[in-house]
Amino acid sequence: MSTVLVCADDPSPAVTLEVPEANVVAVDNLCTSPKQIATKVPEGEALLVLAVHREVADRGAIQSAARQLGFDPLSVGIVDLSATTGAAQASLACEANLARISRFSGSVPQQVKLLPNQRKTRKAFLSLGAPVYVGAPMIDGPSCVADQGCKLCVTECPTDALSSTGGAVAYDVTKCVACGICVTTCPTGAIENPSVDPGAVEAEIQTAVNRSPDPLGIRFRCRDSVVAAESGWYQVEVPCTGMLTVGWAFAPLLLGAAHVDAVPCGAGGCGLGNDERLEKTMRDVATAVETISTDASDLARSASASVHQGWLNHGSTGRVLSQVTGAHAVLSMTFDTADVGMINIDPSTCTACEMCAQICPTDALRSAPNVTGVRISFDPQICVGCGQCVATCPELEHGAIELKRGFDVSEWAAARREVRYEPTAACEICGEPVAPAAMLSRIKEMLGEEATETMALVSRRCINCRGR
Repeated sequence: MSTVLVCADDPSPAVTLEVPEANVVAVDNLCTSPKQIATKVPEGEALLVLAVHREVADRGAIQSAARQLGFDPLSVGIVDLSATTGAAQASLACEANLARISRFSGSVPQQVKLLPNQRKTRKAFLSLGAPVYVGAPMIDGPSCVADQGCKLCVTECPTDALSSTGGAVAYDVTKCVACGICVTTCPTGAIENPSVDPGAVEAEIQTAVNRSPDPLGIRFRCRDSVVAAESGWYQVEVPCTGMLTVGWAFAPLLLGAAHVDAVPCGAGGCGLGNDERLEKTMRDVATAVETISTDASDLARSASASVHQGWLNHGSTGRVLSQVTGAHAVLSMTFDTADVGMINIDPSTCTACEMCAQICPTDALRSAPNVTGVRISFDPQICVGCGQCVATCPELEHGAIELKRGFDVSEWAAARREVRYEPTAACEICGEPVAPAAMLSRIKEMLGEEATETMALVSRRCINCRGR
């Protein structure tokens, strides 16, 4: 059994809340006296949701009270009654939050951070207020490819809380604001934050959509935002809307939502200020919607026919767009920032040095050298458009490689394909590969005619046999 505690103070629909398979208890003064939950929650209860008035309640105090009962403070659902239009919407929010926390996998001390309480309640106005527990990022070493030169999370972190040191990513907890941007930026899914658990967020959205008797829009808002209630819309809390990707923005449509929206930091009172990042993402979303359909509800109806678990998981943008475009027979679309990409390699200038494949964090570009030649293949289904390959290409100024951020149905369907082949000469002594012919030609061009003898030797023997 799950417990839902509802503040019974006016104006509250507490007495009429109905949440399936949950014990709903109306509690007087719950917002101002959260410690009393200790007497309202049955011993051994696993799931707890508190429905409170956010302009009065102190989130930090609520989490602290729950923690004293043995709950992970990040596992407690908090529903803002002020953001609901009545008993039916409040009941739906409680049920959806129960679904979200039921998928919560728990946190370890490294994944929990205390932040100052940004929302000043009436009670806390003359006091410091209890700090708020938030999910913090934790980097999985084996999955991180910083040792291959990846610095995407470092580059995108808005507070410089991440830095690259000795082939690894260092984390400064004092600078981190737990915005979630590093989680959705990481190309390999090596960064985890319990507050950005894709499965938990998806469960909340799916429950809200399924249980709503009418078409329902999904509106993402920041953790510290206060957004007015509106009929026909359900608010989903994320650390910051700046962390949203094109995939996250489209995924609710595939789960059956009628519309999707995101509230900028400035509009909701969030102090993290990632509006520019969200604006770029939503521009890409608008481009996709315009390309696919002028009617977002039509898009939702046709796409939701095939509901799939995992739309919000790492690297979801390509899978989401594949489903959406497949339903509307769209060939291709181009984005400015989306985490999907297509690679073109110009064989007339590429030397087949393989650096692009070696640096690729997701293995979207892969090389297969052997004694006869170098083969470079590309798989758009795992490309995240990070641009690492372009940045490392030694022949970039000659146009050897090009990244186009976008999505193409035919390329996606083809999956991995060969994009470059260059024959390789075998060593005259040991038979091992020497170097791709294009690379030798490029070296000869750079050294000039005076290095003719040197090039003759280099072209015939591998590096281990040149001294013989």
